[in-house]
Amino acid sequence: MLVPQQSNVSMSRNTSFAQELAEISQKRNQRRSKIAAYPSLSVVIATVRPNDLENILKQMLKQTMPKFEIVLGLHNIDLNIKHKALIAKLKTRKVTVSHIKFAKSATLGEILSTLCEKSEGEYISKIDDDDYYGPEHLRDLLDTAMDTGAEVVGRAMNYVYLEPLSLSVRRFSPNGIQAVELWSDWVCGGTILVKRADAKAAGWFGSGTTAVDKYLLSHVSANGGKIYRTFGAGYIYCRSFTAHTYVTNYSKYLNNANEQRVGIWPDAIFGTK
Repeated sequence: MLVPQQSNVSMSRNTSFAQELAEISQKRNQRRSKIAAYPSLSVVIATVRPNDLENILKQMLKQTMPKFEIVLGLHNIDLNIKHKALIAKLKTRKVTVSHIKFAKSATLGEILSTLCEKSEGEYISKIDDDDYYGPEHLRDLLDTAMDTGAEVVGRAMNYVYLEPLSLSVRRFSPNGIQAVELWSDWVCGGTILVKRADAKAAGWFGSGTTAVDKYLLSHVSANGGKIYRTFGAGYIYCRSFTAHTYVTNYSKYLNNANEQRVGIWPDAIFGTK
């Protein structure tokens, strides 16, 4: 197992949210100053809930990435009028959108792997339909991948929204720091960005019902690929504690939380203000 290296970004429990945003802005500007052009990008989204699909399409519409592809996996659902209207808006700004329908019996791994296979981008971004992504999310991940050369890039789980409590928390690791901007063996699954060739060599996301993110990360690592974890702000991991995801308790997310907000954390970096 790869041991995370020391972060070159210093953020602790004493770091305010405003200071964190300033650190991120500096890092973002440094990276983008080196980039002349971006490689092609595909976004894969597996969805089983029409309301969540509408929400995630709205978030993709706000992305600052100038051009990318979206491949939707419709898990026993159909596109409705609102979905089609949002897709039409996406297409006006050079975002290609396609969809594949899957039977109820299809597993999450089968759906994601099929979407990856059908996509065309040099990089593939996995997006979860029930999380929140700021407008710079896709571009931030590509910036990081191009800057570090990592085969996989993703975010830390520093911000979590607990829907039953209507509460957002800002989290730190048990030792009181944010474990970001470092090499690791883990990133939050809803933020995975992977080089297409490495994802294919790893067997995409496998064919299982659960642990599909772990499947990809572990197989990329086994093949010699490197994983880099960038800053968490810009992404909110949502937990609704419903039957479609694994069951856990609140303490996992409330522990090591040093700041809270009622409702979804309101800030432009999350696209929520």
